[in-house]
Amino acid sequence: MRSSKTLSLILCSRNDAYMGNSLWRLETTLNYVGDRVRSLGLDDDVEVIVADWGSEVPLAEVVALGPAAARIVSFLRVTPALARDVQQDSPFPEVLALNAAARRARGQYIGRIDQDTLVGERFLRWMFEAAAGPKEPALRRTLLFANRTNIPYRLAVLCPPLAVVERFVAWFGRWLWIENGRVIYRNAVGIWLAHRDVWSECGGYDERMIYMNDMEIDMVERLMSTYPLFDLGSLLGYDFYHLDHYHPRGSRSSSSHREVNSHRLPPSLGVRPSGEAWGLAAYALERTSPVSRAPEASPTPAVFLGFSLYTAIRVGVDRLIYPRYPAWKRRAAIAWATVRGKPLKRWPWLLRQLWLDRPSANGVVMR
Repeated sequence: MRSSKTLSLILCSRNDAYMGNSLWRLETTLNYVGDRVRSLGLDDDVEVIVADWGSEVPLAEVVALGPAAARIVSFLRVTPALARDVQQDSPFPEVLALNAAARRARGQYIGRIDQDTLVGERFLRWMFEAAAGPKEPALRRTLLFANRTNIPYRLAVLCPPLAVVERFVAWFGRWLWIENGRVIYRNAVGIWLAHRDVWSECGGYDERMIYMNDMEIDMVERLMSTYPLFDLGSLLGYDFYHLDHYHPRGSRSSSSHREVNSHRLPPSLGVRPSGEAWGLAAYALERTSPVSRAPEASPTPAVFLGFSLYTAIRVGVDRLIYPRYPAWKRRAAIAWATVRGKPLKRWPWLLRQLWLDRPSANGVVMR
């Protein structure tokens, strides 16, 4: 294995059950990229570093990786004691975990992904062609950001075999919802990629932003005065696939799950706010390799068809129900408040008064 790499993919995770089966999402992410890297013959040129933040039982002991992923993945362990010492009141400070991984990465290019985002083959082909091509000097001084494609919650929540996910992406990926917007770096990150010198120059993420969200926005905007930003997602067809874990009935806002940085934005400290000690430089962090397991048996076409049909039906039903769900939930609450404590035989009359005899139901507009 080479001492240096062309590409380091960094991500952070923990051995918990954050918003569902987070271990399955992590395993699927790592095995998916491992298979893509192996198919392109890039095993010696890519590494994946998982910053394991404060897991009581280390991720390296419980994550099931196939041979391809086990060859390129390593876990950077931040012990529970150290995590508690540095995280302040944040339950999971991504900026500290990701900076620790970036500081110890060996790749010429460092790309941050989420622990549940699959990295596609189109991106890997483009990355290595660009890094070996005549425009590589310009690539070194370019910021690259991509939004992501969304794998439906209804499939991801079933935790299907990896081969089902791979085939689903191959067959239906081009028709899935893309999480993007007019200002790319203010939307969901598929990958945030820059040369290692750029990461070192700015000290990575602002380590005061220990809550959720906005850390990419801050880092991009600190660097955009010096480096151009390129929309990698639109070039590559958003070849990054998020295993959705937000129930369609609930909010997709991060603030409904954890504290977010936008509530406590720190004052500017210039291009390098985390100083020389960024990335937990003062700490000797253990880096371990995972245990390889035998590959899964490939599911039959009937199994894949079953997962696909179920997903299509449930997504269709969700689109019919959940856009109207808040209104119907509110109406149900009003109806229950109206009839509660009243004799059952009066309920039809009360509900008729409430919904059918109200002025708006008869086309009368109150002024």
